[in-house]
Amino acid sequence: MRRLLSTLLMAATVAFTAAPSHAEDAPAAIKFGDVGFGFGTPFGVGLQAIADAKGFIAEEFKGTPTKLEFTYFTGTGPAINEALSNGQLDFASYGAVPNIIGKANGLDTVILASYGGTTIFGAARPDLDIKSIADLKGKKVAIQKATIIHWGLISALKNAGLSEKDITIVDLKNADQLAAIAAKSVDAVFGADFVLPLEDRGLAKIFYKSSDAGATGDGFGAFLVTDKFRKAYPEATQKVVTGFVKAAQWLADDNNREEAFKIWARAGTPVEVIRKSNAGSPLGAKYNPRLDGFFVARYQSGIAFDREQKLIRRDIDLDAWVDRSFVDNAVSSLKLQALWPDRSATGSLQN
Repeated sequence: MRRLLSTLLMAATVAFTAAPSHAEDAPAAIKFGDVGFGFGTPFGVGLQAIADAKGFIAEEFKGTPTKLEFTYFTGTGPAINEALSNGQLDFASYGAVPNIIGKANGLDTVILASYGGTTIFGAARPDLDIKSIADLKGKKVAIQKATIIHWGLISALKNAGLSEKDITIVDLKNADQLAAIAAKSVDAVFGADFVLPLEDRGLAKIFYKSSDAGATGDGFGAFLVTDKFRKAYPEATQKVVTGFVKAAQWLADDNNREEAFKIWARAGTPVEVIRKSNAGSPLGAKYNPRLDGFFVARYQSGIAFDREQKLIRRDIDLDAWVDRSFVDNAVSSLKLQALWPDRSATGSLQN
């Protein structure tokens, strides 16, 4: 009997030692970054802003001591890269061009999901005969360089048989672009929906909308995490991504379309402008979080663009940068495969 008790005690000790001592500790705080707009406390205008406003990520951490902190940077991509570099963020959602630059410069980020699409507009002075991208030849065009808008302009030029050498690019921030076209010091501007009010004020006419160019016309970006956080808190990372995907699911329901516009309007853009910007665009497709063949092709074009513009000096291993497991787990557990089937590199559905 004594020998049996001794054997059982030893087996229990071995089993206890082999098992994990405890479940993953919940992080005390999780810090999120996104591009912000507006005055006072900035707000976002994308998928992460919906997840924040509707509490989809917060719900995943209900009953835990973890606090969520959302910051919306008016300095856009470069400010987010700086915050990541300084260890001030765990997750970030922003455009491909700056986050590719950040990765190439050593940021330890990992792509977890697509953040959706950015509709890009071209607005020209009303006194000029500019009706298409081809009409930009020989003209001065204002953009903010090293942004997804910059990528959008160069891509549109290539599709029209032009190159960057056929125009004069004037590098200006958003507010300065509006002032420049009002003063007629540039002929056209390329930007997001902030350029739409120019038409209502008679200062410009919209001649280009990226979504009219097909699935590959819109801008793109990603939702990322630091590799340090992903490795330290895989369970928390999955909760965050699941909440992010739930936000995309909510946004895909047309019944929520107007409420989403009101959430985005907190950043300072009127609801009617946001409505006009998204006219004809199903939000479920526009804010598809999947990291499929279409996403990969988009990011490959972004990496090639950054190399061409000499914004980065080395290639990026996209396969190593992307971790599909978290978004695939979320889509599978929520049974959303039919909502977002796989897409090919051109954007066509594969199943």
